[in-house]
Amino acid sequence: MMEYFDIIQALCRSALSTPNSAVVQQVTRLQTALKKEGHNKEAKSLESLLISSQKSLEMTPSKIKQSFAIGKGDELTSRTPLPVDKETSTPLAEIHFGDDLPSEIPIFEDNIKEAIYSIITEWTKFDKLLEIEAYPASSCLIYGLPGTGKTHLAKWIARQIGLPVVLARLEGLMSSFLGTTAKNIGNLFAFADRYNCVLLLDEFDAIAKLRNDPQEVGEVKRVVNTLLQCLDSRKDRGFTIGVTNHETLLDPAIWRRFDIQIEIPKPSLTVSISLLRKFLRPLEFADNEMKLFAWCLEDSTGADVEMLAKWIKRASVVDKDMTISLIVKQFALLNSGRVNEKKRNIILNSDEEFINALIEDDKYSFKQVDIAPLFGMTTSSLSKLKSKMK
Repeated sequence: MMEYFDIIQALCRSALSTPNSAVVQQVTRLQTALKKEGHNKEAKSLESLLISSQKSLEMTPSKIKQSFAIGKGDELTSRTPLPVDKETSTPLAEIHFGDDLPSEIPIFEDNIKEAIYSIITEWTKFDKLLEIEAYPASSCLIYGLPGTGKTHLAKWIARQIGLPVVLARLEGLMSSFLGTTAKNIGNLFAFADRYNCVLLLDEFDAIAKLRNDPQEVGEVKRVVNTLLQCLDSRKDRGFTIGVTNHETLLDPAIWRRFDIQIEIPKPSLTVSISLLRKFLRPLEFADNEMKLFAWCLEDSTGADVEMLAKWIKRASVVDKDMTISLIVKQFALLNSGRVNEKKRNIILNSDEEFINALIEDDKYSFKQVDIAPLFGMTTSSLSKLKSKMK
């Protein structure tokens, strides 16, 4: 059964994404049986799925929304007029309601997911926190490299809170008219404070672009001061999430205004393979093939993983006889910015050099029996080739 455990794990993950007592009971039985038979690694992975599932049940939007005591504003609807830039009449924000927001948390390492769950769990304990004069965090800054799932995570958190999202990209609030940028920020926050909503500020580092212009010193001060005042006043009125790719460009005073700061790293090997399996559905690939895909994208982002998965899907339709190594070579050649330079040079070299690099990679521990089919070879022919390379 263990040779098919990846499939079993995927089925359990899918079933637990919308859990009920029967599903939880059966996965628990499987987890207990695996542990009893000594398959501790597999049992541990199912245990993690069960823990995440339980947290999802505990943090249903209805429970959190009931606890969202600071939300005392009006209800947002699809007919609510949006705030606009007075000079251009361009809307300053978009409204996203529950069904438009992601229902699944992005795939991260367990420690990151635990930290994220803890933020939302605070809101389910609002009354108890209030008894000891403590309050849940009301603001969160999510930062990391582009393509790591930050905005997806922010929207997922918003869905868990159970309120619509007022999404504004700070780049869109910038204006060439003196003083208008600060006014736009003030109008945006006034709008968000009026309604029950989560305010999501994307591209939060856009203000830093003003700072690079020596002629904009006065405007920078106005914008930063306005933003600080708005963040302070919103603490008692609603939840605010900021998302940025360049956290070091933020004014330290703005950084300190966020109760929580979460760094989203590049995906690890385990996370990359989980992401690949998700994005490759309904296609299934062997473990050695998945490991090669992950090897190619080491030090890449989740967005790069998704792009590779799309590439593999297209290749599987266009030419079903194409070897895995050739699919990878073409991807590296035509997506040079998605594969780090060292790996790209190896991939685009001769098959002999490519194979040798895989064999010598201690981290991934490729065996000849794993590598041979990736290049359309038999194990014996690979052994002969390896002998010639010595």
